[in-house]
Amino acid sequence: MNGTSTPTAVRSPCVKVCEMDEAVGLCKGCFRTQDERDWWVAYTDDQQREVLRRCEQRRVAVSQGNGAPLPPSMGQTRDKSFRFRE
Repeated sequence: MNGTSTPTAVRSPCVKVCEMDEAVGLCKGCFRTQDERDWWVAYTDDQQREVLRRCEQRRVAVSQGNGAPLPPSMGQTRDKSFRFRE
C-alpha cells in the first residue's frame, strides 16, 4: 500500500420516504428541506456532513414535539460551476 486512501463519499440520508411534511417544511423520511434534497449532489462533503448534522437535530426536535426552532436549511450551493443536467 502506498499510504494514500480513497475518501469515502458521504452517504445520502434518503430512506425512500420522499414526502414533504408541509407543516414543518421537511421530508418525512430524512428531515431535509426541499433545497437540501435538490442540492445534495452539488454540496461539498463538508456541506453534506452539515446537512446530516442538521437532519439529526431536526429529527430529535420533531420527535420531541416541543416546538423548539428547527435548524435552518443549508439552501442552495454557492458553487457557481455546478450545473444541473437538462
